[in-house]
Amino acid sequence: MTTQRPAKDLLNDEEVATWHANLKEGSEITAYTYLRRLNNFCDEFETTPQALAAMNSKDAYRMLVNAVQHYRSREPKLTGSTIKGYIKAIRSWLQHNEVVITQKVRIVGANSTPTLKGEQTPEPYVLHSVWKFCDERQAALISLAAFLGFRPQVFGSYRGEDGLRLEDLPELQVDNDHKKVLFQVIPTRVIVREERSKTRRTYEGFLCREGCERLEKYLVKRMNAGEELVPHSAIIADDFGAGRNITTKSIGKLIRKVFRHAGFPWRPYILRRYYDTRLGQAVAKPEIGLLEEWVTFWMGHLGGIEAQYRLHKKLADSLSAQMREAYRRASESMLQTIDLHQDDAAQMRRELRAMTLNIVGFSDEEIKTIDLDASTTEQLQQLIKQKLGLKAGNGVNGNGRRQLVVSPDEAKDYINNKGWQFRGAMTTGEVVIESPP
Repeated sequence: MTTQRPAKDLLNDEEVATWHANLKEGSEITAYTYLRRLNNFCDEFETTPQALAAMNSKDAYRMLVNAVQHYRSREPKLTGSTIKGYIKAIRSWLQHNEVVITQKVRIVGANSTPTLKGEQTPEPYVLHSVWKFCDERQAALISLAAFLGFRPQVFGSYRGEDGLRLEDLPELQVDNDHKKVLFQVIPTRVIVREERSKTRRTYEGFLCREGCERLEKYLVKRMNAGEELVPHSAIIADDFGAGRNITTKSIGKLIRKVFRHAGFPWRPYILRRYYDTRLGQAVAKPEIGLLEEWVTFWMGHLGGIEAQYRLHKKLADSLSAQMREAYRRASESMLQTIDLHQDDAAQMRRELRAMTLNIVGFSDEEIKTIDLDASTTEQLQQLIKQKLGLKAGNGVNGNGRRQLVVSPDEAKDYINNKGWQFRGAMTTGEVVIESPP
């Protein structure tokens, strides 16, 4: 086997360059991955892209089947998913040259991921342990990945030509003269332009307080080092040049370095899984008021037809405010790694109110439509009365009796002195009573 040539040398061929350019329109990472695999395949089997393109469909099919068996028997052996990656790249090149293979090339274990077996999504207190191994840039990057759930290529493109910019955080203000950073609203909006979106659709998410604090420290450090931050400056910058975008590969290296120093075998992509898992658990808590379709949108997935219609256009201000508030509650209780052991009075109050509403018959979906933070006690009492069957205006239910929600002392007076009947106790400490027949 001859010494392998660099993959980029294949681009000297006009047809290979055309194929590669077409792939880049879909995904730059896919384009360079396929180019590298085509180069490795040709080196492995001592052939050329031109020779592959000259094959007929039958010979090409036989070649791919034999290639699978070769990869199975060689040392080191390749996993089924790796072999599948090579076959996909070669089929793409053949298809570009109108060599169409209709038969299925079967690969045992094509969808298996043995290196990921046993990989467990960390709990917040476990993720918290990595901060002491981070510098300001690494802490900001890990915070953005874990608390936004964005793909790595959002923060920096394959070749570092683009990435997440300061202007993509519309509620972020930078004062270069005084070396200060201000977030007008927290959680703060973060917009993913269609150029950085895998689905080629603009979407957005929110960054929680912990993420904002770590990003602020990093940006202030850059200003103190002499960099002037402008709207086009990269959120996460490369080491070379002021505000230059970082590459996707460098992002992985920075995160992986922290994980290894902290003693964890995680992949960088575990941070996206962390976001998905933690917010998925938050969706199951009705007192948070978070909807699954919102999480799907924030992660950059297309979602269902209804989600595309409602979310992939400019969000209404009322919907954006509702999403922000739900994310705030979810991040405080499920996502952030700080203040994990402090009592959260607001959270306890929400859970207590949600439990009360659930006891009197409200479903989880109904509770999600109620703002448990902003609602007054009187408003919640009125909702409970309506749920218990009271008619508006006269307070009489279907059996002709009145029902009231009163304090224990008031209940004692009504029951002992006025003949009212006890109907039930609520977790708020109040009592439901019913008038005599």
